[in-house]
Amino acid sequence: MASPIAIIAGAGRFPFHIAKEAKRLGLDVIVVGIQGWADASLAAEVRSYTELPVGELGQLIAHVKSQGVRQAIMAGKVTKAVLLSHGTTFDAEARDVLREAGERSVSALLGTIGKRLAREGITLLDSSTFLATSLCPLGVLTSRTPSPPEHADVRLGVRVARPLAALDIGQTVIVKDSVVVAVEALEGTDAAIRRAHVLAGEGLVVVKAASPTQDRRFDLPVIGRETMKTLTECGVSCVAVEAEMTLLLERDALIASANVAGLCLMGVAPLSSCEDG
Repeated sequence: MASPIAIIAGAGRFPFHIAKEAKRLGLDVIVVGIQGWADASLAAEVRSYTELPVGELGQLIAHVKSQGVRQAIMAGKVTKAVLLSHGTTFDAEARDVLREAGERSVSALLGTIGKRLAREGITLLDSSTFLATSLCPLGVLTSRTPSPPEHADVRLGVRVARPLAALDIGQTVIVKDSVVVAVEALEGTDAAIRRAHVLAGEGLVVVKAASPTQDRRFDLPVIGRETMKTLTECGVSCVAVEAEMTLLLERDALIASANVAGLCLMGVAPLSSCEDG
C-alpha cells in the first residue's frame, strides 16, 4: 500500500476539498490541524486527525513520520499574526526555521519549513495538486462582463497587487473609481474587503494576485464561499483573480452566486490581458 499523504490544515474549506479529492483517488489521508485554526470536523473526513499548537514543528515532523508519510500538502489559512502572538512559544525546530529563514516573509518561512521536511524525507506538494480543475481559467466566468470603468480599476488593481504580493504584504487590492481604497495585510482578504466597504461603499472592484515568484506549494490565492459571501454583502461589483494561479473552491457554486448578485468574476493574466481591451 502507498504511504499516506498528510494535509497540514489551517482555517477554511480548502483542506476539506483536498481531503475529498485525495480520497476519491484512493489515497490514505491523515490531517495535522493547526490548533485554533483548523476545523475539527475534518476528523470525520480522514483516517487520522491530530491537532497541534502553532509552532510545534518538532511534534508535527515526529507525528507524520510515525504515520509513514512521505508526501504532505499545506492547505488553509494561518496568518502571519501568529508570529506576533505565538512566536515566543515556538519549539526548538520552529525557532531554528525562523533563524534559517533570515526574514519573516511567508515565502521564506514556508520555504524553509519545506526544506526541513525534505531533510526528513517528506515532500511538500503543490497545493493545487488535487484541485487542478479548480484553478481559475483566463477570461470572464460570469454572465456579466466588466464595464469600461471596472476594466480600468482591474488594470490598476493588478499593477498594485502583484508588487504587494511580492513584498509579502498581502494578495488583495480593492479599487473604486481609479482609487486604491484598501490593501490586504495581516487581517486577510475578507476583513480588507469589509474595511474598503466602510471607506467607500458599494461598487468596489477586488483584485487578487499571486507573487511573481509564487511558490505553488503554499499560499496560492483562494476564493471560497466565505469570501463570496463577503463580496456580495459588501456590494462588490467586479472580482479579478490571477488565472491559473488562483483556486476557486466550488467553482460552479461561486459563479452561480456571483450571477445572482450581478457580480462580474474574471481571471486575468499576470500583467492583465485586459490591457489589450
